[in-house]
Amino acid sequence: MPLLNKEKMMNGFGKAVDAVNDTADKAALYAKEKEWDKKIIRAADSFEKGVKDIGKNLKEAFTGK
Repeated sequence: MPLLNKEKMMNGFGKAVDAVNDTADKAALYAKEKEWDKKIIRAADSFEKGVKDIGKNLKEAFTGK
């Protein structure tokens, strides 16, 4: 007699996979509702502009232009 019941074990794995998939679907829907993708892109654009401004200011400070 085996120590583990293969059918019960596989059923448990299936339930775990279903729970993970359900959570991932809910997280994706929540992110879409909150428009995180657009907010992240705007933040990245703002950060890029700030870095370019800092670079320009440093260049001007060291070259005197």
